Amino acid sequence: MTSSPNVYEPEPLREIRALDLRFHPLTKTELLDELFRPRPREAGPLILAGANLHGLYVNHIDPEYDRLLQEPRTIVIVDGMPIVFMLRALGHRVERSHRTTWVDWFEDALARAAREGKSVFILGHTQEMLDQGLAKARRTWPQLHIAGRNGFFSIERDSPAAAAVVDEINAFAPDLLIVGMGMPRQEAFVYRFGARIDARVIGLGGAAFAYYAGFERTPPRWMGRWGLEWLYRLLVDPKRLAFRYLVEPFALAFFLGRRMLRER
Repeated sequence: MTSSPNVYEPEPLREIRALDLRFHPLTKTELLDELFRPRPREAGPLILAGANLHGLYVNHIDPEYDRLLQEPRTIVIVDGMPIVFMLRALGHRVERSHRTTWVDWFEDALARAAREGKSVFILGHTQEMLDQGLAKARRTWPQLHIAGRNGFFSIERDSPAAAAVVDEINAFAPDLLIVGMGMPRQEAFVYRFGARIDARVIGLGGAAFAYYAGFERTPPRWMGRWGLEWLYRLLVDPKRLAFRYLVEPFALAFFLGRRMLRER
């Protein structure tokens, strides 16, 4: 059967299914090409999520987070070397180049948006952080069409504030919407309201914009390549991150071990 030339048919991405989870190992170049590939709005937004150890832990305790990552329109990039090591141990072909954490490609995405005339909307963070980051982006790329809104509003399904935020985003109609409201709050917002948002791509960016704006200290990039970013972040902010890095991995090992036994 011959397809209509007006029907959007994206090329299938390589997908790894393991332990009831989905992963899409992409290099930085492949990821940026996918994000900026022509995509009609009527096809609905592509969702960009990331898989790191904290994300896998949240996946096991938050049903909305899990359902969002299981949706066919969601790409789950490899956002951490421990995920590379885990997938290799399970027999999958994943290289270091497939680790595409936001810090390593976020500025490249903004630069490409400026070159290609794409619009970007940042949702999340404090107003001070948002203002400083937007000002920096506009200085760097004067031609970049970028706007934003802070993340302090209710995300309940019947929230008038959330509906107003969706209307604000839709009035801007971004090519790329980056949601940075922390995990799993940002995923819950997109799961509940994503179908109503007029954007070609919705990226779950976490603290990417905070690093770009200078409100978070970026770990040395060599540490990321060796899977040691967690140690840097723990030393910088031990009170906030101790549970995430010292307790969650043991709970996650239990969850994954239970899934592995079920598969066998």
